[in-house]
Amino acid sequence: MAAPALAGACAECGVENARDHNYCKHCGAPLRTVDVERELGTGFAERTRDRCLQLLRADPDNASAHYGLGLAYYHLGQTGNAVRCFERALEIDDAYPGAHFQLAVAHYKRGAMAECAAASRRAIQLNPRSSPAHFRLALALFHLGRLEEAASAFEKTVDVDPEYVIACYHLGIVRERLDDLAGAIECFERVVAANPRDASAHYHLGLAYKRQGLEALAMGELAQALALDPGDTAAAAELQDLQR
Repeated sequence: MAAPALAGACAECGVENARDHNYCKHCGAPLRTVDVERELGTGFAERTRDRCLQLLRADPDNASAHYGLGLAYYHLGQTGNAVRCFERALEIDDAYPGAHFQLAVAHYKRGAMAECAAASRRAIQLNPRSSPAHFRLALALFHLGRLEEAASAFEKTVDVDPEYVIACYHLGIVRERLDDLAGAIECFERVVAANPRDASAHYHLGLAYKRQGLEALAMGELAQALALDPGDTAAAAELQDLQR
């Protein structure tokens, strides 16, 4: 089976994604930025940085310029500078939901999960319908080991945006770890229905079916995972165990 055409690397985490994905399969970031940067051409981040620095020389308290500079630094890989710019924008205007969210994203990239959660919560206070902010909070809580809270945040993400399939996938993972197999199956079934080429979702659905004693269904899902990813040794081992 042919591999899906790739849309390019996620601007946040660098993982390649298929053209039909709206959100990164790894970090959940919206993929529209990939097309935007392709259209604007190389050097866009550098031009944005230079323009924002020019604006700030004229007006050091321009919150939008600090925010834009933070975005430029983030895409240039200067995460520490990005954090400082977003924090400065928020010192000037704390009611800037985009700056809180991008600060959360930058903290997440740095591995500062408590700070990511705090910035995400503030972004949600300002914009309760922001599914990316709910998702970022959920990821931070997951990495902090607060699984029940993470499950609630992933559920809220999907409530706000039912098309946010990656949140449903991660909710399945959390439910799996909480031994909520029926809940995990519900999530992974939804994911494979939305994206039949998601090998990882087929694998986890197969595992959940296996743990529920649904061996025929488990074998089907594990076989599908292997068809999509022939190098998946874990799926191969689980399938071989069921075939004995």
